[in-house]
Amino acid sequence: MAVDEAPVARLRVHNDGEELLELVLEPYGSDHWLAPGETFVVWTFGSASDRPWSGTNCGNEPFEVDYRPSSVTVHANGSRGYVTDVGGHEIDCGHRRPTGDSG
Repeated sequence: MAVDEAPVARLRVHNDGEELLELVLEPYGSDHWLAPGETFVVWTFGSASDRPWSGTNCGNEPFEVDYRPSSVTVHANGSRGYVTDVGGHEIDCGHRRPTGDSG
């Protein structure tokens, strides 16, 4: 990576359970629901500065992850973040959200 290139970080999230798994991406509050056996990829982009991941207390941590039963929250600490499938296709907020859930 060249000195002036911004780093890119990826975090794979896999649902190994038997029910839907909610993935929440912060700081956006977007919800994305994984079917059993499905994998999504969370992306974030840092800056080319000495401290690329501005959203965290430590400069080398692009993500923070919180787990609750049936839900995972990923805090993307770069300048922006989004969720894709393993093929790189962006997953919209509310993807597969259960009916009646306001997200």
